[in-house]
Amino acid sequence: MNKLPVFHSMGAFLFAAIALHVGSTTDGVAAGEDRPQRFTKPEVWLCTARIFDLTRPDARWDYVRTRLTGIQLYIDKVNKAPAENLQKLAAVVRANNLKVSVECGGTLGFAPLDARNGESSARIELAKLDKWRRAGGRIDYLNLDGPVRRLLYPRRGKKRGAGFTSIEDCANELMDYIRAVKAVYPGIRFFLLTNFPNWGYRGRTSYHARGPKQQDWGDYDIVIRTVLKTAKEQGIRLAGVTVDNPYEYAVGEHFSVKLERPDKTDWLRRVRAYEEFARTRGLEFNLIINSEKGGKTSDRAFYERTLRMLDAYVRVGGKPTRYIVQSWYKFPETIVPETAPYSMTALVKAVMEKLAAAGPPRP
Repeated sequence: MNKLPVFHSMGAFLFAAIALHVGSTTDGVAAGEDRPQRFTKPEVWLCTARIFDLTRPDARWDYVRTRLTGIQLYIDKVNKAPAENLQKLAAVVRANNLKVSVECGGTLGFAPLDARNGESSARIELAKLDKWRRAGGRIDYLNLDGPVRRLLYPRRGKKRGAGFTSIEDCANELMDYIRAVKAVYPGIRFFLLTNFPNWGYRGRTSYHARGPKQQDWGDYDIVIRTVLKTAKEQGIRLAGVTVDNPYEYAVGEHFSVKLERPDKTDWLRRVRAYEEFARTRGLEFNLIINSEKGGKTSDRAFYERTLRMLDAYVRVGGKPTRYIVQSWYKFPETIVPETAPYSMTALVKAVMEKLAAAGPPRP
């Protein structure tokens, strides 16, 4: 899941910034061609570890189900779920014509850390995804959660092992992973997801300001450019990118290990800069909206603070392709009905209503 972990010291890497362009999978632009995406009304997606509550006989979420574009599943929840639960959810997807994204790791830190990693990681995750397919489920996207980070800083149990020392090598393994998955799911598309606060960006500090150059995992601008350059060279297209940046990090409320006043940095503008970069490359841009504090406190706190994040991002001119209302926390515990105060579907409904009231985004 997209938790924001605590990091300590790490080895320095020598990075070289590379200018490049990449095409979109949505409009037929060839890889490497530079075309900004058009602005349209953002989609709204739902993601929760309690996703199977949507299939309950007494579930009531009619407003949301008729306006929701898709759901996102956690790969390990799919892997561990009983076949009956998967079948019921697949039926809900079909009945409501929902798209499906699965959040997974992509290149895995516990797979062989060598030239076999991409193919080995794909075999591991394809076995899990097959449980959903056998239940009648569809998969439109894989949301790859930190595949480069998993190879740079792999974990072996509770310890971090020696990982790759080159972003280029990580990117090459990621392309091997994508090819292996597409051999089984030819029409599937890929998002590259990052825990944005744990990276520096364009030479600036990360949220916790640790490690070399106070950038924790490194400079994400270099990472994304390297991945896109590698994809272009190998004729592979990414559909877009996803940002995980909970509300408290977005507005500087969360405690920072090294920064005395994290609220003095405009973190939302940094996310917006990354959104604009993605759009100029013809990539879709997904923003996860949620609240770490709310997710650890109550349904109500998660509801209210997630809506604050939506409002804050709209105020700075945010125009994502889709908002993913997502929780990997204890709360919200209530998913349905949408009429229940502060339920997950009530929150999704409130997000939809706010976006409808705001009207179409400005170009």
